[in-house]
Parts: sequence; structure tokens; C-alpha cells
Amino acid sequence: MAIKKYTENGKDLFQVYINLRSPTSKMRIQRKSKGFKSEAEARREERKLTIEATRDLERMDGRGIWWGDLVHLWGTEVKMGYLGKISPRSAEGYLSIIRKWTASWNELPAREINRAYGRDLIIKLDREGVAKTYQKKIKNIIGSVFDWAVQMKHLPFEFESPFLGIYISKGEEKPPQILSLAEIKKFLHAAKLLDHVWYPIWSFAILTGMRSGELHALIWDQIDLEKGTILVDRSYDSNTGIVGPTKGRYWRTVPINSSLKDLIIELKSKDIKSSGNQVLPRLKEWDNGDQAVSLQTFLTSLKMKPVKFHTLRACFATQMLANGVSAPIVMKIGGWKKSATMDIYLRLAGVETKGATDCLEFLPENISFGDNVVNLNDRRGT
Repeated sequence: MAIKKYTENGKDLFQVYINLRSPTSKMRIQRKSKGFKSEAEARREERKLTIEATRDLERMDGRGIWWGDLVHLWGTEVKMGYLGKISPRSAEGYLSIIRKWTASWNELPAREINRAYGRDLIIKLDREGVAKTYQKKIKNIIGSVFDWAVQMKHLPFEFESPFLGIYISKGEEKPPQILSLAEIKKFLHAAKLLDHVWYPIWSFAILTGMRSGELHALIWDQIDLEKGTILVDRSYDSNTGIVGPTKGRYWRTVPINSSLKDLIIELKSKDIKSSGNQVLPRLKEWDNGDQAVSLQTFLTSLKMKPVKFHTLRACFATQMLANGVSAPIVMKIGGWKKSATMDIYLRLAGVETKGATDCLEFLPENISFGDNVVNLNDRRGT
């Protein structure tokens, strides 16, 4: 499948070419259409021709569409935005999960994938130690492909999902890794002392709670030192190399404290490896989405636990909460929408339970009995 641009009578036009081959026979279906004035118009035609050609191939094939082809069609629909507002990065992530865990299904007719296959996949996930929460995510993503296939009539209406009736237990909840205040200070002090190229990025992450993509896309126009705020309204996608809206698709402001202000002034005065209007250094690893590698390598060298880059955002939240900032304010600054995430950080910070046990003074050294207590050692001496 391809969309190509060509020129005719001095005008730029687009053509669509579809080439589908049966996985079970030598049957091939080709479709071609041209004369479209925009790429968007051509993509709509590509979708239409792909669906028509796939159905024709299914009818000729007899057994119906195969799983590998079904996943490809679903991925095309997702990337073209027909299944809702899903970012290119998320779409690629979903496809990566499907391809990884269902590779053995690719040469099976989709309608023949039943509950036995669903059960075997869950058993495989258990054996490989995949967390229960992640198992549910895998199940939901794959299940959504089957639901879509029924709606688009690639599968019969009476088809039942291979995960129907399969229950995944909640499993043990483990606390997320976090850096304590002492660890944050040790880590940033060492990075500053060594003039580490990642130091300003790590510091910005902990002082603002901004996501990696938001930091990567940060430009000087977003920083207002007079008002003491940073406007967060854009994010970089390492999969596509494109700057677009934030994850939540809305803008917010982050206050600048004295430490961050000093860092910003320092960055402004130094000749950092930035590109154009960019605030923070341009690093190849960061461009490729490998920001966790450098952080983990550095923390390991300090004999500290190697946390993920996203953990720095969690450190921001827990430190804010621990210092008395209310959860709604932290959510507003950091751009969190789900209170469930903030509940986890509240538990990590211990804010809601702080001081609750101060009334429990049961140990002898904490109890005063007055002057009428007889010393047993003195009694033994009489």
C-alpha cells in the first residue's frame, strides 16, 4: 500500500496503490486510484480500497482474514486516526505489544483463534513473570482488535473474543521505585560536581515535574522569568521526531522557584549544545528516546538504585506532597488527570498518615508514674 505524489498539468496530485496477497494461496488483489487533490483525500481512498480489497480476498480465500493481516489493517486505522485520538507513539506501542505476544497467531485465520489460544497466552505471560496489571493491558489491546474486526465485518457478528470469560487476578501491588530527598540531593550534587551533560535536564525534571518529551520540546519563549512561570503546551515524540501537544492535550503552567531560576539564568549565560530556541541540551540518546539509559548508568556508578527517567517526575510529586502542597495543586502543576496516580504518590509521601501514631506512647521510658513508684532494686537490698 502506498500513496505517491505526482504532477499533472502543473498541479500536484496524489495516487493510491493497493497490493494485497493471500497468505494461503497465490491470489493477489491490486487496486489503483489517482487524481486526488490532497494527501488526506488520498488516505481516505486508501482506507476504502484496503477494506474492499481485503473483503474480496477473504471471499476468494474461503477461510477469512488471517491474524497478521488483521493486525496490519487495525494498525492502519489507528494511525490514520479513525479509532479516536491516539498519538503515533501510543499506536506504535500498541502494535509492538500485539506483534510481540501474538506472533505465533500471524498465520492463523482470525476466526479460528478461540479461548484456548487466549488461555495459552495468559499462561505464557504468567510463566514469563509479566505483571498482572500489564497482562490486563495486553489482554485489552488484543481484545480491542477483535472487537474492531467484528464491527468492520472482517469477522462474523457471532464471533467471541478469545479472552471471553478469562479472568486475570489483581496480583500483588508493589510500591513504585522512588528516590528519597537524601538520594535526590546526592544524585544531583554528583552530577553538578562532574558537570554532567544531563545535569540541567535531570534538575529541570525534578524541579518542574515535566515529562521527558515536554522538557525536550521546551523553548525559551515558554519561560517567563518576570512572572516566574513556564508554559507547558508542547511535547516531543521520539518515535516520530515531531513536536506536538502534551500527553493530556492541554496546556498548564509550572511555577519557577529560586533554584530553578538560578539554573535557567545559568543556562541562558552558557553556550550549551542546544538547537535554535531550545532551552536544554540536544543529546542523541534523548532524541532517540533512550533517556533512561544515561540516568540508570549514572545512578549505578553512584551505587544507587537505577530508576527510570519518569521516576524523576514522581520524585517531584512526592516531595511537593511531603512539604504540604495539596494534591489538587500538584496535579494541576504536573498535568496529572487521574487521582489514582496521585493516591499512589500520597501513600509514598506518607502525608495522609503523618503524625497519626504520635499518641501511642507505650514504652516505659516515655511513661511518667510520679514519685510514688517503688524502686524494686532498692526493695531487694532491704
